[in-house]
Amino acid sequence: MLISCIAHNSSEGNLIVGDDHTALIDCGMAFCAGRTIASVEKALGGRPLDYILLTHAHYDHVGALPYFRKRWPGLRLAASEAAAGIMRKDTPRRVIRELAATAGARFGEAYEDYDGDDAFFADIILNDGDLTDLGGLSVRALATPGHTRDSYCFFVPELELLLLNETPGVLTPDGGMYPCYLTSYNDAVASTEKCARIKYRHLSLPHRSVVDAGEVEGFFERALLTTKACYAFIRDMSDSGLGEDAMLDAFYDRYFSETLMMFQPREAFFMNARATIACTLREIAAGPGK
Repeated sequence: MLISCIAHNSSEGNLIVGDDHTALIDCGMAFCAGRTIASVEKALGGRPLDYILLTHAHYDHVGALPYFRKRWPGLRLAASEAAAGIMRKDTPRRVIRELAATAGARFGEAYEDYDGDDAFFADIILNDGDLTDLGGLSVRALATPGHTRDSYCFFVPELELLLLNETPGVLTPDGGMYPCYLTSYNDAVASTEKCARIKYRHLSLPHRSVVDAGEVEGFFERALLTTKACYAFIRDMSDSGLGEDAMLDAFYDRYFSETLMMFQPREAFFMNARATIACTLREIAAGPGK
């Protein structure tokens, strides 16, 4: 059984309930941790939360971890080796905290800050293809770098359910598709093609959970076109001699929307845009893209 426990558009939290164990795919934003936990508690009906399976170590996916560890001290966080390494570092921990505060202020949400950063660690290291057995349901980890180097998607074969991260791109409720590769265009293309080969029936999108089949018809084809168009857009700007600041302005004009701001603060948009431009320029310099 899959139950969406997402408490805010900018947050995450898809609960998978097996016969023996339970797992939450990402725990979401710090500012709405209380509401997310309440939804999980209600869905569990007194059962413990056994696992959090992490798609990647961004603040909107892992920021609520200290609150979840406090509520369920025995839960185990499963993440890629890269994500585990990120969470051990002081700078990412500081950025998670700062962006959590920014998001809370942006969305007008007051919350009690957590004490310290010691909760940010992985109990289990996931590798590509690893299976987490929940009893009657299993969750397969799929390495899908591109959005970040540590990005993973998850597939529940018994439900024919594929849960995505942002590597293929973000489909907003108004029908817009936003490219979201931050570390590698080539990785994003390869990861999107990898996901497209999976025989799924249901698709869970970042920050939205499972959406209607009609809305995601041809999703991966469109995702590839959007990612490739973004690469070409940045390449053309580079060929025309634009500097990175001018590129950022043009990127904003092309991709910014108020609908997108339902999912992230403006500061996060610009941080991501700079990363997309920078990694594209590196790969252009290294050779032709796909």
